[in-house]
Amino acid sequence: MRVLVVGASGYNGSRIAARLREHGHWVRGFVRDPRRAPAELDQVVVGDVATGVGLSEALTGIDAAYYFVHSLDSTDQDGRDLAAARHFASAANSSALTRCVFLSTLPAPNGAPAPLYQRNRLAVEQELLALPGMIVVRAGMVLGDQSRGLQPYLQLIRRAPLIPMGPWRRHRMAVVDIATTTECLVHAGTTPEQIGRIVDIPASGEPTHEQLVRAIMDALNLHRPIVRVPWSTPTLDAFLTSRFTDDSFHFSRHLASINRFDYVVDPTRTQPFAHITPLPLQAALEMAGKSPSSDRDSR
Repeated sequence: MRVLVVGASGYNGSRIAARLREHGHWVRGFVRDPRRAPAELDQVVVGDVATGVGLSEALTGIDAAYYFVHSLDSTDQDGRDLAAARHFASAANSSALTRCVFLSTLPAPNGAPAPLYQRNRLAVEQELLALPGMIVVRAGMVLGDQSRGLQPYLQLIRRAPLIPMGPWRRHRMAVVDIATTTECLVHAGTTPEQIGRIVDIPASGEPTHEQLVRAIMDALNLHRPIVRVPWSTPTLDAFLTSRFTDDSFHFSRHLASINRFDYVVDPTRTQPFAHITPLPLQAALEMAGKSPSSDRDSR
């Protein structure tokens, strides 16, 4: 297959590009900065999905595309992401693209107001689902050496003398190792089977946030006292998180806003990936926590 990876220079995009090549597919990358394009690409097209520049050229002759665009650190995140999704959907429709994969997040439980992060992802989903060949692949927290969701946990445990946790510590979060995430994404974009419009990646585990913190401590062999506080707010949690991590207050508030609910996979939506077995939780955490790039935050 001839595959396009939009956002090929990012963490997920570069991994998918490499894995697709290993499976024998021809891979074109769409990037803003050609200096950051991974070496595994067969071809690079330079452009900007936020403005639509270069998308028509990038989509020419493509059988399937992966869309990895997310302005996590932008204060105008919603506007930029929606504009980018609309430009891509328009160009994909014009090129008669037959299959596209978008990595998204698990939604809040039915009836719960969507937190900031989910609101953004779900709005982008709706734009992209207008494409007839779109497959939305949802996942919980991805456990990888450069995972934006996992890094704050690693850094807090390494840097903070204690870990304060509000009532949200009881909520569950589906987590999955990066290798399983990559294999599920490759399968979604390249299998000839129809797997559905919205699918869930199976989880390595669905621990509470407190259980997850304790499991990370075990993986790092570094234990901190957990202080269970009776109340908290996303603003306070974001302030504390940004104080001890490399993330901005803006990004930390996105993370804090999603902790108020359980996020678990829908077993009926994991069926297309029944042949893929996730790593057990502890093994996944040990791999992510011991990676050299995850140690760069030590002070």
